Amino acid sequence: MIDFKDLLISYAVGDAMGMVTEFMTNRQISEKFGYVDKLVDPSASFIHQNLFKGQITDDTEQVLYLIKQYGQDRSTSQESVIKALIHWYDECSPQEKGYIGPSAMKAITEYKNGSIPDRNGTTSGCCMRVIAPVLACLYKPVDILHKAVVDCTVVTHDTNLAIESSMAMAYAYFYASQVCKPSELIDIAVHGAAIGEAFSQREFVGPSVRRRLEQMKTYLKCESEQSFMREVYYCLGTTMQAVDVVCAAIGISAYSKADVWKSICMGASIGGDTDTIAALAGSLSYMASQTSNIPHEITQEVGKVNKIDFYTYETIIKNILDVDNA
Repeated sequence: MIDFKDLLISYAVGDAMGMVTEFMTNRQISEKFGYVDKLVDPSASFIHQNLFKGQITDDTEQVLYLIKQYGQDRSTSQESVIKALIHWYDECSPQEKGYIGPSAMKAITEYKNGSIPDRNGTTSGCCMRVIAPVLACLYKPVDILHKAVVDCTVVTHDTNLAIESSMAMAYAYFYASQVCKPSELIDIAVHGAAIGEAFSQREFVGPSVRRRLEQMKTYLKCESEQSFMREVYYCLGTTMQAVDVVCAAIGISAYSKADVWKSICMGASIGGDTDTIAALAGSLSYMASQTSNIPHEITQEVGKVNKIDFYTYETIIKNILDVDNA
């Protein structure tokens, strides 16, 4: 049985660790911090100097709001996703804090005004929250997962690039515990990306998740974490596009051999959309290994700073899945 509390902690810690380095280049991070293996004060950040050390961002907040809404509604429908996002926007003030993505901002604003947004997003706001529908669908038939992931994605990002990315990440999460070697994690995500393509109705110009992940396999041979990160950053990219973020996160998890702490540190150090990459890579590695090696003092600080009771969300997930809460 997955320890859902530790899984969510791995996600939150990745988010908090990568928050400070978000949108720095690989070179800037290397020169300024070396290797990010501790919580860094946001005064060093380019865009989050107003936040606290160890603070989470929209990544973790949206996931927690979705879990709560799924539990209340006993549904993973688009309506539940929209309600969760509006509650999050109204209660967490992400625009004031400076961490709401452009696609989410536009879509939520229009939903609040009673309009139907165009939902043309291709950025990482879709894949960053996909762990929520995955958790709601664990131990259920995979076709239920497909619908939940698509519904979670298209309310803000109804494009081929977004759906393919979200489904690749969802498949990696969903089947991670069955993986025997790192390359298999990538193979599973490739299959998920192909499934996602079949659900795509609106085709936008952009790279293929499947092709990117196949290329990622060649980087698993890199002799050091630094060389791996440079290859991914300079050759594939780590921008806020969903394709970049998903491929980087899955690649990092595979390269680290599902080492949670190493995945988080690499995600925070690689450059680009580091908070999302670190959150996804760390939580994916936890799903694969079901063992956390995050330093205790860091999990304690992130929980304290953000006032999150992870046990509450663990209980909600178990209730959704109708599993024993004892």
